[in-house]
Amino acid sequence: MPPRGSHLPYQQVTHDLRRRLQEGEWPPGTALPSTAELASHYHVAKGTITRALRVLAADGLVHTVPRWATVAGPPPEDAS
Repeated sequence: MPPRGSHLPYQQVTHDLRRRLQEGEWPPGTALPSTAELASHYHVAKGTITRALRVLAADGLVHTVPRWATVAGPPPEDAS
């Protein structure tokens, strides 16, 4: 994670997750680690991870599959 400075923790986590996604650590369709695992990795609260994932979802970099995981890439197009 980038060194702490003037950015809030969720912004630092967002920045690092964005970098990791763009570098292909999690290809599209791949589940990211759980919120708890990411919180442990970044040494932040789960709410901080949730906020970072919401930013990434708004940017189309991840989407959430309810009761399963946050997945890399935008949500699939509705086939109907």
